Formats: sequence, C-alpha cells, structure tokens
Amino acid sequence: MRDKSIHKAVLDDLSTEQMHQVAAELGTGSRGARRVVGETVAALTGSLAEEAASPHGAHEVEQALDEAQGATPAGAAAAARPAKGSAALASAGTFAGSALGGGMLATIVGRTSMPVARAVSQRTGIPMAQVSRALKILTPVAMAAVSRAAQNRSVGADGLSEMLKEEQQATRRPGGALGVLARLFGGGQSYGGGRHRA
Repeated sequence: MRDKSIHKAVLDDLSTEQMHQVAAELGTGSRGARRVVGETVAALTGSLAEEAASPHGAHEVEQALDEAQGATPAGAAAAARPAKGSAALASAGTFAGSALGGGMLATIVGRTSMPVARAVSQRTGIPMAQVSRALKILTPVAMAAVSRAAQNRSVGADGLSEMLKEEQQATRRPGGALGVLARLFGGGQSYGGGRHRA
C-alpha cells in the first residue's frame, strides 16, 4: 500500500502552534493556512522536480534529501521568529543554512525558495513577503516529508523527478488536496479576512 501523500504528511507533521504561526504570518485563518500548505507542497515538489530533471541535479536533490534525514527537527524552524518586512525577502534563500543544517540541503532550498514563494504568492494573492515568512516554518517540514517519501518508496536519484511531478499533480488535481479544499471552502478566495500585512 502506498504511503501517505507528501501534502498529508506535512499537515500531519505541523504542530497546532506551527499552524497558528503560519496563519499569523500569512494574515489569514486556519483554512487559508491549510490552503497555503497545499500550494507550498505543490510549488516545492514542482521546483524540486525541475532541479532533479538532469542527472547532476537529481544527485544534488538526492543528497539534499539524505541530509534532510538528519536536519533540524520540524519544530525547531518555528522556534526563531521570522524576520519582518523586506528582510524576509532578502533572507528567503539564506534561512536554510541555519534551519536546515547547511550543505546541499541548504543549497537546494536556497535555489528553490524564491520560485516557491513567488508561485504561492501568485496563486493565493498573499504578498510575497508574508509567504516568505511562512515558508521559513513550512519548508523544513516539507523537505523532511519529501525525504521520507523518497526513502519509503525506495526512490533513487533517477526516479526523483518523476515522483516529485506525480506529487505536484496529485496535490493540484481536482480530486487532490487542493481541489477538495477549494470545494469545501468555496474556491480560491479562502485565504483570510483581508488582514494581509505588507
């Protein structure tokens, strides 16, 4: 039997406190926060799939996922209060060095964090600075979930891109996590009550 989706794993791994922090950084409620988790997983797996599309990139992603097995536990990323304002954008690619332990893991997260933040912002309408702050909490949890999924499915470097593309598609398809949430919560405008912070 196939193990749980990466999106479901991330939602399960996030503590109640972390979800409250994500919602607070986004300026939204719990429904909006859960939608953003789904968008983050979809954007991250898509970006990682692109990274893993070449043999060299696949080995780098594989190394990063190996490092994620021993990286800082998920809850530790939420211990440090994320930076506010433009500093969040400037540090979006560099927080991984401390939150994820450095090495190839930090390199891969550094390369993907801006595209992921941009994609999530575009799909949700939430300002990129706020998304970037939420990603400081979500990314370590998501990378650990991706790492576990690859390990549980015995996926090596040559199969990573395909696995990640499948996860992205499964999260975004009408019957997947984001489609179900959209139906439950009334479509795309369920991200909060207009409390976006610049």
